[in-house]
Amino acid sequence: MVHKRKNQKNRKNRTDDSSFTDDTVSDLGTSSTVSSIKRKPTGDSLNSAPRHKHSNSPEEMEQLVNETFFLKHEDKRPFVTKKRFVFTAGILIGLIIAYAMMSPQNPHFKIFSNYLSESFSDLDFSSILPAHILVEELFGNITLFLKPNISLLEDTEFLPGLTLAEEGVKSQFPVVLIPGIVSTGLESWGTSNCSRPYFRRRMWGTTTMFRAVLLDKECWRNHMRLDPDTGLDPPNFKLRAAQGLDAADYLFPGYWVWGKMIQNFAAIGYDSDNMHLAAYDWRLSFLNLEVRDKYFSKLKSNIELSKRTEKKKTVIVSHSMGSLVALYFFKWVESPLGGNGGKNWVNDHVESFVNIGGPLLGLPKALSALLSGEMRDTVELGAFGVYVLERFFSKLERAELFRTWGGLSSMLPKGGDAIWGNVTNAPDDRDGLIESYGPILNLRSIKGNNSNNDSSNDIDLSEDNEEFTSSKHTCVSGVKFLKQNSDEMFNNMLKKSYSFGVVKSQEEFQDSTDQTKWTNPLESQLPYAPDMKIFCLYGYGKDTERKYFYNFNPPDNKRLRIRDLLKHIFIDNTMNSDKDPYLKSGVHNGEGDGTVPLLSLGFMCTKGWNNPLYNPAKIKVITREFEHESGAALDLRGGAKTADHVDILGNYALTKDVLLIASGNGDKLDDKITSNILSYISKIDI
Repeated sequence: MVHKRKNQKNRKNRTDDSSFTDDTVSDLGTSSTVSSIKRKPTGDSLNSAPRHKHSNSPEEMEQLVNETFFLKHEDKRPFVTKKRFVFTAGILIGLIIAYAMMSPQNPHFKIFSNYLSESFSDLDFSSILPAHILVEELFGNITLFLKPNISLLEDTEFLPGLTLAEEGVKSQFPVVLIPGIVSTGLESWGTSNCSRPYFRRRMWGTTTMFRAVLLDKECWRNHMRLDPDTGLDPPNFKLRAAQGLDAADYLFPGYWVWGKMIQNFAAIGYDSDNMHLAAYDWRLSFLNLEVRDKYFSKLKSNIELSKRTEKKKTVIVSHSMGSLVALYFFKWVESPLGGNGGKNWVNDHVESFVNIGGPLLGLPKALSALLSGEMRDTVELGAFGVYVLERFFSKLERAELFRTWGGLSSMLPKGGDAIWGNVTNAPDDRDGLIESYGPILNLRSIKGNNSNNDSSNDIDLSEDNEEFTSSKHTCVSGVKFLKQNSDEMFNNMLKKSYSFGVVKSQEEFQDSTDQTKWTNPLESQLPYAPDMKIFCLYGYGKDTERKYFYNFNPPDNKRLRIRDLLKHIFIDNTMNSDKDPYLKSGVHNGEGDGTVPLLSLGFMCTKGWNNPLYNPAKIKVITREFEHESGAALDLRGGAKTADHVDILGNYALTKDVLLIASGNGDKLDDKITSNILSYISKIDI
């Protein structure tokens, strides 16, 4: 009893100190509680205005809440006990633990990932997701805080544009922007049962894409794939490239592509009247871009209109695959089989061609994507991540989808072994490699190589006596291997659309009407445009996919047919090396911008187009490299000095160069080469 009375007394004392009971706190929002609270006068409350008995105005309620003990003394609490500190510390600790656990070098990694895989083995992801309208709401809310509030953009978002404007730099030449692969939003224009809910909504880009992928995957795949026979729209489905500057300014909320560049163009006087974004359906082969959408005809008309109205030539600014589109356009517009503009059309209409991060000689990443639907991004997810991805969108499904995209095949490696190396050496080999980059694909049987599955061991590249023995494929044999393991329709598309060789004599250039060679700068010549200038701007200093280690996993007692091989081939993500820091998760990294190898970025700019064989008009080519420098840790896009393949479109120095070129000040720019590209190209005999 004494103990009970003591507790009651303590509760009474606490009530007097806080001026009201705990029950009153929980019901603070009700008018009856507000009118019934009895407060002990304090120094803070003496200045309060008299209250009516039943007053519950917002001002009085706010003052009442501010006078409570637990809020009034919040600022006096130790910093480490405040909610903001605890919440932030919890996130940071969680990220550190997650990173440590998901690192393949962690001894507990395999146990942890296997446990997760088994725990989620029977999970049907689509069945546990909420109704589609809720998912759309969810993605809208999640990405809302990532989407920039244009009305609140700070001056730094318009730099260096504002700085150049203050120095008197202003718009001069009309500008055409040509985006790269996957940069342009694709809208649905179909009216089938599957398409109607998405009419004129983006199946690629914006949060609609995420909703469709998660809840309506088959419908999304049917929209995104092309007819494997024609390379055009499949029956009952129709996607078209979004139009206008917002077609590729942001791929989805928070992820800018051309957005920063457009802001800086605006700072020196550009707008939608003298700046045009030539969006296109990047899935299509270049041949079919004209067949289906008349893309090159529209581009030609747009540039001619600018010439008539502005009395000035156009500056073409392209990024990534957009540079290949521009090169194809130069050949198409002059050819009697294309625009029939004649020999001087480019010289009369194009002031400068700005090539930003163009994969002029292709990239090995396209080969792995088309071969098995894999790349570094997929194999470095870890065991659990790979498992979830395979359950949701398998590598076989990805490969089948990618092979219908004729545009992707335009970036297969060009120039053969002369550029990319043979089985023993490559021009861009560097110290510390356990094996040359030359054999782009290294294929081995999973049988008899179990000792290689320990990520702590170096790779044993010896042959074995199993049914499937190891084989090494260079650029030429790698593309041939892809063709051998592809269906007839894919091979017909490649044959009709692209060529990947190299021309070494003027006689081989006589047939300029072969459209398959127009995307390969080693099999076609630049236009006769001596007054035009070419600016090659690209980054380097990031690990870039250069070579792949594949394993076969053939079924027991069964000899695989060549067409079934792709079902049993995969990048071996357990392949790492303590001696070779560039080998990670079965991917051998070289130098480049994180996506395109340095050889592909720089060879034509620094050597190829200095040869009259490929540049008969001796067009001036200026090459400017940007070494990658990481930005602040919390800047997910790398900061103002990033040289990443996509993020470089927000690079301060590169943006300044582009603005100077468009404003007619490109003559102030000289070559700036700081990478090893000159050493590498000296080993290439072309």
